[in-house]
Amino acid sequence: MKILLSGSTILLLIFFTSLEGGLSSCTKDNTIYDTVTVIQKDTVTVIQKDTLIIKDTVLTAEILTANSWKLLEVRGVLEGSIMYYLRGGSSNTQSFDNEYLTFNANNTGLLVDNAGASHVMTDWHFGNTGHTQVIFTLYNDAIITSTYTYDNIRYKNGSLYYDDYFTDNLTGGDYHGQEIRIPR
Repeated sequence: MKILLSGSTILLLIFFTSLEGGLSSCTKDNTIYDTVTVIQKDTVTVIQKDTLIIKDTVLTAEILTANSWKLLEVRGVLEGSIMYYLRGGSSNTQSFDNEYLTFNANNTGLLVDNAGASHVMTDWHFGNTGHTQVIFTLYNDAIITSTYTYDNIRYKNGSLYYDDYFTDNLTGGDYHGQEIRIPR
């Protein structure tokens, strides 16, 4: 019986193999291409930064009268001539090494020029409520020599920064400059 089973198995195998060719059909492969459109947009990355605004210290009478003030730097025009001074600099057009200015608490003061001559200051005051303007009058031997306006004045890092305007009443000379003063 083993032979019959094994013989019938072989016959069955041959039968199914021959049928397979007859039952199978030829199919055509159909390739489908799937098209996907990718739209790439530019991206903007926003980096947030913390902003710290450091404001200049408001100029007060206490700061102004705390000490005398000597010039650190001057850039200006006096009677049409360029004037430049930097303390310790070598390209100065004029010396201010010995000049200093003192504001007193009673709204008076003193300007000592580079030659050592004293000029009395009267009625210094803030020209506006924001304390960004100081106005004062200088006298030379009881004669008004000029009224000064320190505009856009600010106190920063222990220094006074400002625009200086005046007309000398004796010579008629006009001046405009930017100056920095430091404690004497």
